[in-house]
Amino acid sequence: MNGPLSFAFAILLTSDWFPNGLTTVDTGMTVTRAATCGICHAQQYEQWSVSRHALSWTNAIFQREYKDKPLDWCVHCHAPLPEQHQEIQAGGGTLANEGITCVTCHIRDGRMQSNAHAQTSPHDTVVDPSFGSPRFCGGCHQFNFPAPERIAGSNVVRRYTSEPMQDTQHQHATGPRTSQGCLSCHGGDLGHRFPGGHNAKFLSRALSVAACRDHGRLQIGLANVGAGHNVPTGDVHRHLVLRVWPVDAPEKLQEVIMGRRFAGDEVGAKHLLSDTSIPAGKTRIARFDWPQRASTSLRMELRLVYTIDEFPFRGRELAEPTSMLMAEDELSWSKLQDCKRARSQENK
Repeated sequence: MNGPLSFAFAILLTSDWFPNGLTTVDTGMTVTRAATCGICHAQQYEQWSVSRHALSWTNAIFQREYKDKPLDWCVHCHAPLPEQHQEIQAGGGTLANEGITCVTCHIRDGRMQSNAHAQTSPHDTVVDPSFGSPRFCGGCHQFNFPAPERIAGSNVVRRYTSEPMQDTQHQHATGPRTSQGCLSCHGGDLGHRFPGGHNAKFLSRALSVAACRDHGRLQIGLANVGAGHNVPTGDVHRHLVLRVWPVDAPEKLQEVIMGRRFAGDEVGAKHLLSDTSIPAGKTRIARFDWPQRASTSLRMELRLVYTIDEFPFRGRELAEPTSMLMAEDELSWSKLQDCKRARSQENK
């Protein structure tokens, strides 16, 4: 891998599988369309076709960001094959629209790669136990901020800064579920759908939400009980928004935002200001003022927001949702338990 990397970042990465966005993915063969693989692997093809991997290049959230900053570095991860890159440079086509396709992961040096080899498989297969491991997935889901350089009139990324831009693999490696690989949650019976932050069932079980009353204030605890990494994780714009408002006075809405915040310096490098995302096995507490009329019911809503602008300005609208509901409830002050009593019962 070319260019300097911070040591903490480098030890988490594997250069055997992916070049971490610094160049295209070399499969060692002419690209094979996903539909061709689907002739024999119909179930896997059907699963992949509805995955975010298949939408990695075409999804509206990415395309808006890419339009703002059209770096080859972005293409190297979202449409990573050399043929896809050439197609995009030539003005676009259908191959790039396949995004992260079958051969992106499964072919190196012209040979099939897998963590096992079925006796009935006709492929010349290299069996590698690290295939599909957290280190493997980290080739795309763990990287620092790029440090673009102006070369021949274009911005080129040849190295990274010391600040993680996506930190999912590291979060998992330092969390309580290191014995479980990524596919224990994101694969298995789910196959090549690889569901995650855009899947309603995944989000509904990622966090548990508990409300209680604390000296005249509403306290809501968000516990990361379902994810092996922080919630939210991934893209820097992702954040949680927890909102409460009186049923009869929605204009008195209150909200708390949880996620990562960064600042940039004069050369464009990013630095972490704060991180209020929720690590695996941990709980974050939010407190809200309760209306003076204790009989008033409140609505509570928790959302994962994918973009920096949950409600885009005109001209910045997206053709897909900017957020997804994770939890909602109606709360009554008289029915809420005292927080101290709730904690004492949890500790029994």
